[in-house]
Amino acid sequence: MKKSALNRNKYAALLFVLTSTLIFAGCGSNQTTSVISQAKESPKAASKEITIGFVVKTMDNPYFQLMNKGAQKAADELGVKLVWKAGQNSTDVAAQLNIVQDLIQQHVSAIVIAPIGPEAIVPAIDKANANGIPVVIVDTRASGGKIVSFIGYENLSTAADMGKFVVDALLGKGEVGILEGSRGQSTTEERLQGYHKSLDKEPGIKVVASQTANYSQDQGFTVTQNMIQAHPDIDFIIGSNDEMALGAIRAIQNAGKSEKIRVVGFNATPLALQAVKKGEMLATISNHPDKEGYNSVKTALEAVKGNAVEATQMVTTEIVTAKNVDEFLK
Repeated sequence: MKKSALNRNKYAALLFVLTSTLIFAGCGSNQTTSVISQAKESPKAASKEITIGFVVKTMDNPYFQLMNKGAQKAADELGVKLVWKAGQNSTDVAAQLNIVQDLIQQHVSAIVIAPIGPEAIVPAIDKANANGIPVVIVDTRASGGKIVSFIGYENLSTAADMGKFVVDALLGKGEVGILEGSRGQSTTEERLQGYHKSLDKEPGIKVVASQTANYSQDQGFTVTQNMIQAHPDIDFIIGSNDEMALGAIRAIQNAGKSEKIRVVGFNATPLALQAVKKGEMLATISNHPDKEGYNSVKTALEAVKGNAVEATQMVTTEIVTAKNVDEFLK
C-alpha cells in the first residue's frame, strides 16, 4: 500500500472515532447518494419493520449496480426496507464512514458494507456493534471488527486464473500492462498478487507497466494511452475491472492497434459482455455481484432475527469468453 493512501485511511478512521457521537455534516446530499426502497407486500409480515442499510463504494460502477439489483430482489422477497448508499467516488473513505455513522444514528436493523478502506472501516464496525447493529461485509474484506459474515469470492485465485488465461493467449511470450484498481483496497492488492502469481513464473512474459486507474473508465483510457506511448510493442492489457478495460479498449482503438493489443476485464458487466460478444474484449470474469447483494440482505435479516449464519460465504467465479458469453447475456 502506498504510504499516502495508508495515512489518509488512518486519518479517516481517527476522524470517525473522534466524532462518532456527532452528526457528520458530510452525510448531506452534496457528498453522498442514496436509494431508499420501501418493502413490498410479503407474506413474511415479521420482517416488514426491518431496515437494512447497504453501503457500497460507489453507485456509478455497473458492478455495484448489479449488486443493487440482487439486494433489492432479496429485500422485495423478504419484505424488508433497503437503504442503499454510497459516496460520490470509490476512494472517499471519510464519506463512507460518515454514511455508516448516519445509518447507526438512524437505528437501522443491520448494515451491509463493501469497504473502501479495510482498516479505516473497523471503528465503524465497532460502533455499529456497540449499538447492537449486526454488520455484514461484502466483496472486500475488512481488516478487523466483529462481523456476522463475509460474502465474496477469492480474488487472488480468480485473478491467478485470469493471469494463466493471458499467458495461454500469448502462447507464453509477450509484453503485458496491468490497470490496477484503487491501491490499499484488499480487492486491488489480491487481484494484483493473483496476476503476478501466474505471469511472473513465465520467462517469456514481461510486465512492462502496472499503474492504478482507480476502477475508472476515463482513467483506464488515459493510463492505457500512456502505456502504449511508453511501450509501443505492448501486447496485452489486463483491466482489474471492466470499466478500466473498456477505457483501455477505447485507447487502443484510438491508437489503431486493435489488431495487436488484446484486453481482458473483470466483473462481467453488461457493457463488458457486449464487448466480449463483439470481439473487442477477449475475456472477463463473472463474479456474480447480484448474488453477493442478494445473499448479503438475506444474511443480514437472519442475523437480525438472531439466527446463526455462515461466517464466510463464497460465490463462484468463471472466465467469460466468446465461447460462453451468450449464457451470460440471457
